[in-house]
Amino acid sequence: MNCPRDGGALTAQRYEASIQVDACGRCGGVWLDDGELEAIQASTERDYTRELERMDELAGEVPKHGTAAKCPKCGSEMAAREYAHCSRIVIDVCPEGHGVWLDGGELKALEVFFEANKQRANSEDDALWVARSFWVSLKGLFRR
Repeated sequence: MNCPRDGGALTAQRYEASIQVDACGRCGGVWLDDGELEAIQASTERDYTRELERMDELAGEVPKHGTAAKCPKCGSEMAAREYAHCSRIVIDVCPEGHGVWLDGGELKALEVFFEANKQRANSEDDALWVARSFWVSLKGLFRR
């Protein structure tokens, strides 16, 4: 498989637990087959609690690309979507459901987002978080 951004070769590597991803050595991006992002989210091998204060900063560090990525499995133009409608992290999704492309830095930013959500789910502010997420996602719809 080739990188959706620069055409370089993707190499398989273990990310965490038993999850294997395909990474581009040139741009730092990662291809995740269908279901691998969810497996990473469920994994507890990496701890990102220290990065929680930098969550806004991490989302801002993710590079923005003007051209659409092509799915390395089927060649379809991938759709840019904000993950979870409130993360401020835009990922590229294959319209055929083959997987997602994460540009360099996006996987770490998502893991920090997952960690924040785990903490929120364990806090007393669950209802407030749900309401805030709902309004943030609605606000995103009106910006398009």
